[in-house]
Amino acid sequence: MSIAGKEFSNYLVNNLSGSYLLDEPVRHHTTYRIGGTADYFVTPREPETLVALLHECSRFNVDYFLLGGGANILAADDGYSGVIINLENLYCDLTYNGETQVNAGAGVALKDLVLFCEKNGLAGLGGLAGVPGTVGGALRMNAGTKQGEIGHSVTDVLCLDKTTLETQTLHKGAIDFNYRSVPQLQDKIILGCHFDLEKTAVDQLMDERLRQLRERAAKQPLAFPSCGSVFKRPSGHFVGAMVEELGLKGKMRGDAVISEKHAGFILNMGCAKASDVLWLINHIQEQVLKNYNVELKPEVQVLRNK
Repeated sequence: MSIAGKEFSNYLVNNLSGSYLLDEPVRHHTTYRIGGTADYFVTPREPETLVALLHECSRFNVDYFLLGGGANILAADDGYSGVIINLENLYCDLTYNGETQVNAGAGVALKDLVLFCEKNGLAGLGGLAGVPGTVGGALRMNAGTKQGEIGHSVTDVLCLDKTTLETQTLHKGAIDFNYRSVPQLQDKIILGCHFDLEKTAVDQLMDERLRQLRERAAKQPLAFPSCGSVFKRPSGHFVGAMVEELGLKGKMRGDAVISEKHAGFILNMGCAKASDVLWLINHIQEQVLKNYNVELKPEVQVLRNK
């Protein structure tokens, strides 16, 4: 370990308000259940601890990666040289002003957000039912389904600037919530947001949620670890249909397989490696480009050192 590494370790031992693990398998913290070990896996207890930790990472030139629910992450086989900062226990406030506004911290699970809104008779986020992950991760990629995306109901986003570590509020007019892309949030640390929703009968919201969950269970392979849809949907095409027409359903590489149930998913059947998944991703991209002249862009984020 370098001198800087020892000094950073001493900081964690003597000053961190929270927990930390050394050589922690990242696969334990993603829905894909894939990946090597991280040098440090840190779970801060308070927002002030996060800011102090980020300062120390900068001072000692230690790479860091902010991890929420790990729902759209493929961690590299050779692990991560640096700090994985686990935000699941931070920014978990979820409040309702009694009218139509909800405040949600970045660490709130999407399933909890949907149920909270349903309980209070608030429509607008029901399309997130069954979508894994947290509010912060969903905002960064404008997660959603054909029933709606999270950005539609956002009024503003609270975040930290990664360079200055100053708190900022970005209003919706200054944010481009595109399909699976939000450029203004990529260099920010998302802390939470406000939603403006619509009053609706609780029974209606519950019926819609249960219907959507049934549809997801019928169409998607939920029995094995995955990241959900691997690719962004290209204009005018459906990824699953193209992959199926190419006869790629069921194609395996190691323990990674293109799902027989939904060809837009690549599953971990047991001990798949990131390299197995990436091989299948590249193979699908090559075949789709060759046969359809369509360039597929991955939706999954690869967690690795630059």
